Amino acid sequence: MKLLNIACGQRYHKDWINIDFHSDSRFVKKMNILSGLPFESNSMDAVYCGHFLEHIDVEECKIVLSEIYRVLKPAGVIRIVVPDLENICREYLKILELAVVNKDYLKKHEWITTELLDQMVRNVEGGKMKEIFNKVSIQQDVELGGYIKERTGDELLAEGYKRLNKKNRKITIHKIINKMPYIYLKIIKFFIPKNLKTFVFNDTSIGEKHRWMYDRLSLKLLLEYSKFNGISAEKYNSSKIKNFNEYKLDINEDGTPYKGISSLYMEAIK
Repeated sequence: MKLLNIACGQRYHKDWINIDFHSDSRFVKKMNILSGLPFESNSMDAVYCGHFLEHIDVEECKIVLSEIYRVLKPAGVIRIVVPDLENICREYLKILELAVVNKDYLKKHEWITTELLDQMVRNVEGGKMKEIFNKVSIQQDVELGGYIKERTGDELLAEGYKRLNKKNRKITIHKIINKMPYIYLKIIKFFIPKNLKTFVFNDTSIGEKHRWMYDRLSLKLLLEYSKFNGISAEKYNSSKIKNFNEYKLDINEDGTPYKGISSLYMEAIK
């Protein structure tokens, strides 16, 4: 089988063709996905696209989906994972009602509001979400930490969390190359008048901010627009892609969902 993993980030498998705008691994090919996919038409058995479409606008999504449709073989499968707007909104309304009458829910209210809005509005790296993550980790807040892990899959209470962050901050030649455009922009930013900087520049990195969100209806309509058929909502551990769970793209070693319970999993057929 020929398998393509688009905008893979740190979640990739050696048996797949893994592509991303940045690459820190020999198993990941660096390329600009929005410029088109450099693969032959009707060449892929399956395409996986996890937590990428929310980082580009809807018109760009249509371009990416048309390219995926082109490279898929007839009867090939596309699997898309995005934050689930419906799930987040339902949880927000539930927690809001509880927090209004019970202050014990105030921290959960702060989190679910952050989960909904922060990545759409933040203008600094990590935003409000990073602040909450660090606070939970330092204070070892078991209740909120457990809630966030269930929602997003982020393990903030483990002893290895800080070490993992330090490992991610380790300087490598790949990271230096990837950072060069941002360093260039920071130099330019230095010369921009202070009162204009927040309007002209944003200190988040590529792939950090959300530019749109989807629910099961809007994503279905987008897939239909892109000529896909057999559209279905799946679970984190169910897929039409043969032996998909073995690749551990949406599932952890212990069988839990990699991105928690707040993701939407949709598949379709060419």
